Amino acid sequence: MINKLIRMVGLLTALIIASACGNTKEASPFEETDGLEGVSIELSEEVYARENDTFRLTVSNESETEITYGIAFTVEKQEGDNWYIVEPEEEMAFILIAHVLSPKEASEETLNMDYYEPFDEGKYRVVRQIEGEPLTAEFRVEE
Repeated sequence: MINKLIRMVGLLTALIIASACGNTKEASPFEETDGLEGVSIELSEEVYARENDTFRLTVSNESETEITYGIAFTVEKQEGDNWYIVEPEEEMAFILIAHVLSPKEASEETLNMDYYEPFDEGKYRVVRQIEGEPLTAEFRVEE
């Protein structure tokens, strides 16, 4: 009886450890987004194919002050009510360039999504920090 109990406790412990190791999803660190008044980011399309689409991102500054930001971004996928970071297939590096955007101006750029493709179907968002605030642009991927 004691041996059976020890084996059951051991099996339960192994299952708990295995399930914890298998959970590789990293939750988004951004609880609050889009809190920079007068500044927004937007993608040129709402729906993209699983691969080989061009992602054009526009940063708009409708505020009264100049803003600065880099070219780094992350991609997150929504599952249920939560957002999770999408890890690129290979490690990505971004050049440290500071973009300066004057009041009432906008700037467009093409995002390199090669490291993320092919996407699974679902709802995603691009996250870019501007002036230390995370801004998002949502999109869907469909077959």
